[in-house]
Amino acid sequence: MAGLVALAFDKEEINPALLRLELTAALGLKFAGISRGGAALRVHILDTTGDADRARIAGIVRAHDASRLSAEQQVEVARAALVESLRKPWADWTAVDKDNFLRCMAGERGLI
Repeated sequence: MAGLVALAFDKEEINPALLRLELTAALGLKFAGISRGGAALRVHILDTTGDADRARIAGIVRAHDASRLSAEQQVEVARAALVESLRKPWADWTAVDKDNFLRCMAGERGLI
């Protein structure tokens, strides 16, 4: 049975959700997760992970851009901006505002 090992990297700025997606895409089931310990980033992998994959992990961590958002995060930012744009008196709502509100509610209810 394989165990886990942690590879440590000096990487202060990360977007954990995006980095997890990047590492999962590259390693699949060999990737077990990430954690932080002070300034160190730890990437947890199966101890049977080969040197080529370990080098790929180092490249992914080095190239990781913490300012980028995952697709899910982009959707949430857009939704939050939409909700914020609707924070005004009902009398000030336009037809577009009402349509956006209905679209948002339908999305939350799984209708669209």
